Amino acid sequence: MLPLPPVRAYLSGMRRIVLATLVAIPRLVLAQDGSDVATCQNPAAAPDRVVRACTAVADTRGIGPREEARALLNLAAAHVELGNVTLARATLDRAALRDPRLAPIYTERGYVRARLGDIDGAFADYDRAIAMDPRGADARMGRGTLALRQGDPARALEDFDALVRHNPRDADAWFNRGLAEAARGRMAEAVRSFSTVLTLAPEDAGAWLERGRAQAGTATGPALADMTRAIEIAPEWPDAFVARGQLHDAAGRREAADRDFLRAFELGYQAGWLTERVAALRGG
Repeated sequence: MLPLPPVRAYLSGMRRIVLATLVAIPRLVLAQDGSDVATCQNPAAAPDRVVRACTAVADTRGIGPREEARALLNLAAAHVELGNVTLARATLDRAALRDPRLAPIYTERGYVRARLGDIDGAFADYDRAIAMDPRGADARMGRGTLALRQGDPARALEDFDALVRHNPRDADAWFNRGLAEAARGRMAEAVRSFSTVLTLAPEDAGAWLERGRAQAGTATGPALADMTRAIEIAPEWPDAFVARGQLHDAAGRREAADRDFLRAFELGYQAGWLTERVAALRGG
C-alpha cells in the first residue's frame, strides 16, 4: 500500500501579517536603503532580510505591544522558512506574551509545534486560534491536516467541511476533504471531492491522480484515464507513475506496469519493493 499522499495546507503560519499601524514605530527604524518596517511585512522579501528587518522593528525602543507582536510573528515565519523551527517557537512564545489576543500567533505556533513533534500542543494552539476566530481558514486547515496526518480522518473532515461551507471555491480544502474521505473508505465521496477540485482547477495533477486512486477499486478504466492525465500534466512526478503501474499490475498488465515502475525509479521514487522490481527487470 502506498503511504497517504501529502496533505495540502495553506502556507499555514507562513503568511506575514501586515503591521496594524506604523505610527508607533519611530523614523529611526528606517534604513538608508529602505524601510525595515516595509521589509518586515513584505511577503516577497527574502527570509534572511525579513529576519534582520523584523528583529530591528521588534527591538525598536517605544514600540507598542501590538506592533511588536506582529513584527515577531513575521520574524517567526521567516525563521520557519529558513528551517529554524526551534527559534520560531521561542519567537512565537514571545509574541504571545506581547499580544495574547492575536489569533494568527496560535495558528503559526500550532504549525511549529507540530513540526517539533508536540502534537497535543499543536492541537491546543489550533483550538485556541479557532475559538478566537471561528472562520479563520489557516487555523482550520492546519488542524484538519494535522488530524489527517495523525490518522483521524473523521476529525479532519469536521474542519474541511467547515472550510468548504464557508468558501466552496477552496480547492485545497476540497482536495484534503477527498483524502480524508478516502482514508475512511468512502470512495464515492472522495471522488466527488476530487471532481470538485478539477472543476475549480482543471490542471491540478494531484486531483487527477487522487481521483484515479479513489476509483481504482470500482472503475478501472476511468481510474487509468485519470492517472494518465496526471502524468500528462506532471510528467516528472514519480508518484503518478507508481500509482498507474500498480493499477496495471493489478489488472495483469505486467509489461505496462514495468514501464511505469522503471520510469518512477528513474525519476527518483524510493521504496524497497521498487528497487527490487527494477533490479529484477535489469537482471540484477
